[in-house]
Amino acid sequence: MASDLPPQFVATFIVLAICGISICAFLTWKHHQKKKTPLVCPLHHDCSIVTESAWSHLFYFRNETLGLFYYVSMLVGITGTLFFSVPGPRFLMLLPYITGFGVLFSAFLVGVQIFKIKDYCFYCLISALVTILLFLNSLALTF
Repeated sequence: MASDLPPQFVATFIVLAICGISICAFLTWKHHQKKKTPLVCPLHHDCSIVTESAWSHLFYFRNETLGLFYYVSMLVGITGTLFFSVPGPRFLMLLPYITGFGVLFSAFLVGVQIFKIKDYCFYCLISALVTILLFLNSLALTF
């Protein structure tokens, strides 16, 4: 199965998944710190306005936890495709739909930032960009 996949797309997919994991792990770590300090982004903006808002959790889970699960699933799926031939074709067939759902969910959360919270989170926007790039990469992998 690994020989069928273009290595540049697989490598890009893995790097993007690791970037997403890093962002979500950082946000999770920041949320669970004992000493609560504002989450300041590289643009010197307080992201905790968004990450600690009423919209910071959906489906009883924090958004960064859902993102962490999503990105880890993508990493496990693509590396599993490289090393095991059984789940590979099914995962690759579903990949555009899974990442497409991720894009829709990210678009929803960006819309919430714009229209409901009226503020932004730099890390959340970067995560949304990573999700879009994963979707585009999954399209390149499958078509």
